[in-house]
Amino acid sequence: VAFACQSQAGMSVIYTQTDCTNDCDNLQWVTNPELIANASSEGVVKWADSKCYVQSALSSAVGAVDAGSTSLQVQDGSIFSVGDGIRVFTELKTVTQVSGGRLVVATPFAGVHRAGDKVLKTRASPQ
Repeated sequence: VAFACQSQAGMSVIYTQTDCTNDCDNLQWVTNPELIANASSEGVVKWADSKCYVQSALSSAVGAVDAGSTSLQVQDGSIFSVGDGIRVFTELKTVTQVSGGRLVVATPFAGVHRAGDKVLKTRASPQ
């Protein structure tokens, strides 16, 4: 549902209800992601420049995406708009064009992604 990425150290964390180990009865944010209001490093230096992103929709890549590509085909393009953030594995991109199920992103993909890989629509949480 939510994840944080820290660019300088290349670390990320994903927050879900799966395999929960702490405060596991507090899951209102899973069923209502609008409750995720901001991100905080809580004083931990290595997370000082982190940003929190919240998944708001999900689709899948129809075909493979090559490194260096700036577009991908998704099963359901209707859930995406220009300016949306997307995440494919750990890569965060901004959608610059939507045409049917084809999404064009602002910067090239660094890695190779397979058909069927999940494409998550995200919104950035205020810091």
